[in-house]
Amino acid sequence: MGVFLREMLRAEFRLPILFSFLIFLGFVFKVPEAWMLVQVGGLMVLVRESWGRIRLKKTNLDYLALFTIITAFFMQEWLTGAVIALMVSLSESLERYGTERAESTLKNLFYEIPKNILLYGKKRHHEVSLHAIVPGDVVVIRSGEMLPIEGRLISEEGIFNESNITGESMPVIHRKGSHLKAGFVNTGESIVVEVESDFEHSSYRKILEIVEQGKVHSAPLVRLSERYNLLFTLFSVAIAVLAYVVSGESNRFLAVLVLATPCPLLIAVPLSFLGGLNRAAKRKIIVKSPFILELLAKTKTLFFDKTGTLTIGQPMLRKIVIHKESLTEEYALSVAASLERHSIHPLAKVLVARQEEKKADFLVTHAVKEVFGEGITGTIDGNVYSLKKTRRNEEEGIQVDLWKKDERVASFFFDDGLKPEVEEVLTYLKERGYRLGIITGDHKKNAERVLGQFNLPLYADATPERKLSLVAQAQKNDTLVGMIGDGMNDALALSMADLGIVFSGTENAASLEAADVAILGRDIVSIREAIHIGRRSYTVAYQSLFLGIGLSTIGMITASFGYIDPVHGALIQELIDFCVIMNALRSTY
Repeated sequence: MGVFLREMLRAEFRLPILFSFLIFLGFVFKVPEAWMLVQVGGLMVLVRESWGRIRLKKTNLDYLALFTIITAFFMQEWLTGAVIALMVSLSESLERYGTERAESTLKNLFYEIPKNILLYGKKRHHEVSLHAIVPGDVVVIRSGEMLPIEGRLISEEGIFNESNITGESMPVIHRKGSHLKAGFVNTGESIVVEVESDFEHSSYRKILEIVEQGKVHSAPLVRLSERYNLLFTLFSVAIAVLAYVVSGESNRFLAVLVLATPCPLLIAVPLSFLGGLNRAAKRKIIVKSPFILELLAKTKTLFFDKTGTLTIGQPMLRKIVIHKESLTEEYALSVAASLERHSIHPLAKVLVARQEEKKADFLVTHAVKEVFGEGITGTIDGNVYSLKKTRRNEEEGIQVDLWKKDERVASFFFDDGLKPEVEEVLTYLKERGYRLGIITGDHKKNAERVLGQFNLPLYADATPERKLSLVAQAQKNDTLVGMIGDGMNDALALSMADLGIVFSGTENAASLEAADVAILGRDIVSIREAIHIGRRSYTVAYQSLFLGIGLSTIGMITASFGYIDPVHGALIQELIDFCVIMNALRSTY
């Protein structure tokens, strides 16, 4: 109860609360001036909102409410106008509350672009503002940090996760003198980099700028009720005028307008989407705006990024091949993991983790020596073993060989594995008529090895610009296009798409800013959940829309024959509001 009261006392709801209090005062103390104040306040709300929408060259059903309140004011039907003003202010508050709550929630989840960077010094390093860095400065990139500016590697070697830029899930080794792109994540020890550009001219900043432009030009999503604005308004006014012409009674004219006032539409439709938004949030799906749920319901063309979206995004041990009959798979793993305990290479961590999963002991290792980028060597049980430099096997993935002196005795194959339930989700979408495609920066053979089983269009070796081009091309067919990704290399496509969905959890501020929906975590089933919630919210909103129109139409026709006066019309309208809102609340469950 305390939480409910705290939410209701938010700034968005203060005006409806004030209007309710004034209406109550008018009843208790017989002060119609209080109702008149509510009417004036309602007019101010409508004029402000209408002017804002006129500037955007949009129209809405609020014009009918504005006309009705003005009519009630000149006819001195204070209570009737006050009730309409209350409902109008409440509908605006609900919409503003839902949108601002969603935006503020998502904003707190965004990963910030690095604000500071460690400037290298001979005696000590100094942390300075990223914007203060100029070409030629030498900076330190610590383990786990993202490189925000292009640079040249000064350290002898470094290990990087480049999936944010290229979509490649496997770690990449760069040697001294290599050019490093902004967005690479250092997965090894701290490295030293000479800066080759400033922040404003970095590729990372350029991507953010394009994302910002893309969001400005994204397709506008208007309220569902606006689509019926002109027809419903003309129909309502025609009945009101006809009732007045036939009867000569101005009360009938006002009564029809009161019952035509689209309060249930103004409240129920947004409330349907707001209920869906809250339902999504409970499942760790954050939607930037309640009406993005409509896009989730209507977008039938979806592009998936591969790495980190359909796949885990991290190397995993796929299989072990033994080349010497006397060697067992268990012993080969024990030797490899025991050597790799002394390494910081990402693949070494995978082998060590697999040995720990088996709860097996590590072997005693002597004279361990690692040549960064080449391999690691050590003595185990009196024999010299080495794990040689990794290489890519186009058919099997990343291959690491275990050698006993000069004899290869085993090979370990690593690959980026599919997330659980990927097949279930893709099947669910295909069965419902969705057009699906996979876009990846990874090589075609690697992508086909992992995803070829699904027989979906596969666009490999795709740069961020290529991804954007594919989305734009699909949009030329007059279809809504969705993009689902997780890395910075997806940001351009996410910003161009009508619907952008991103998985959070990596250094992906650009893609989070570009997306409309953020999924907290990595569960691919959340895609199905998000679409289901969007479709249900849209269906309930559609039902609420026509339920409101239908009941209001019945009321208008009845009022036109003189069976309902303006005051009772306002009370009946409240009952219609209640029915429609109760239906709209179904989207919450």
